[in-house]
Amino acid sequence: MKKRFLIILVALLLSGNAYAGLLSKNEFKFSRCYTESYNNHNDWLANSLFLRWDWEINLKNKTATRLAKLKVDDKELVIDQFQIVAVTKEFIKTNTISDTSYIFYRKTGEIQVAGWSGKSIMKCEIFD
Repeated sequence: MKKRFLIILVALLLSGNAYAGLLSKNEFKFSRCYTESYNNHNDWLANSLFLRWDWEINLKNKTATRLAKLKVDDKELVIDQFQIVAVTKEFIKTNTISDTSYIFYRKTGEIQVAGWSGKSIMKCEIFD
């Protein structure tokens, strides 16, 4: 009986620690993103002004950093940083800069972009 109790206790502790590790993750990446009007990242790159549009999220520092390269401007890497204003298990929301804010959906890899021209959805092929 003691062995069964010990096995159950160890299993509960291990599963609880694994779940806690998922909730305490402080860094996320959203990569290979593209607008919802395209089927994948490569199609979007072929038809957009961008060579790159990725995000690095740091919950500890409460920042969302966008890494973008345009096809013009000698392919210079443009880095913009947004402050995170809300975090839940399902999404991360940034503050508004130049009338644009972002909501990152942690389970689907989608990003809602809200700006002066309305809202749109970007999908990311890699998000973790």
